[in-house]
Amino acid sequence: MVQQATTPRLRRGQWQSMTWDEFLAWAPDEGQAEWIDGEGIAYVSNSTGHVDLEGFLVVLLRHFVLVYGLGRVFASTALMTVPTRPAGRMPDVFVVLTEHLDRVHERWVDGPADFAIELVSEESFERDTIEKLLEYQRLGVREYLLIDTRPGQTGFRFLRLDTDGLYAEVEPDEQGRYHSQVLPGFWLDPDWFRQDPLPNPLAVLRLISHDAWQRLVSEVETGS
Repeated sequence: MVQQATTPRLRRGQWQSMTWDEFLAWAPDEGQAEWIDGEGIAYVSNSTGHVDLEGFLVVLLRHFVLVYGLGRVFASTALMTVPTRPAGRMPDVFVVLTEHLDRVHERWVDGPADFAIELVSEESFERDTIEKLLEYQRLGVREYLLIDTRPGQTGFRFLRLDTDGLYAEVEPDEQGRYHSQVLPGFWLDPDWFRQDPLPNPLAVLRLISHDAWQRLVSEVETGS
């Protein structure tokens, strides 16, 4: 009699050996989980501040991307494959442009994303600032934003691939704002992420682009 393989027991915060297909069957529906070099892990729950910041970014980006038809925005329950390792990562937030939507599957996106954001915590500092930075660079994620959410920290790094395929720091403009090339017209102010409570993302959308705000209001009013 052939003995069927059993799905590993879920133990958050512990790496467990499994194939990619086993990982897809094992990964919980809620919370972040990643698969690296034949091992899967389900991370412990994020802080409420992390969840609030992720929600702010998702609302802001989704509305901007939606009104201009630029692509799709995914949050931390969607996987991005990294075949150069191999790995399946879950960026906190990432954007796939319209011309790359053929990479989107039911459970994952074939990397690279066009724009990825990681919210750096005590637990994820080395992973986000070293491991993922190198992986995303090799994979070809065009823009990578790291926002430090650790207590007492205000770090904000915006990286963009240069002509040699290496990440270079994006410099802010005279007002301290960071402009995206992946999403033309979109910019971020690090001061937003230091406010408690966070600003209303729809008010921020209007600040970034009055045209985007007007389009959103028009679509809501017409039901389109």
